[in-house]
Amino acid sequence: MGFLKIFLSLVINAISSLLLLYCIMSWFVPPDFPLRRWLDGFMNQFLDPIRRIIPGIGMLDISPIILMLLLQLLQRFVNRL
Repeated sequence: MGFLKIFLSLVINAISSLLLLYCIMSWFVPPDFPLRRWLDGFMNQFLDPIRRIIPGIGMLDISPIILMLLLQLLQRFVNRL
């Protein structure tokens, strides 16, 4: 159980960190930059289902915020195991 808890925490932390990097890069890095293209493809796997349920508000995409909240809730659940 200890290994599983540590592994899940590492995965959640990695996805959270990549999500933060994704948000920052979306403001400052051009979309054709190779790392940004890879990160867009990776994070869209998690963000697209949220976007289908909750559409953007005007030009504001709130799916990264919702994903971060879900990851934090999942982290709390894992910590209680």
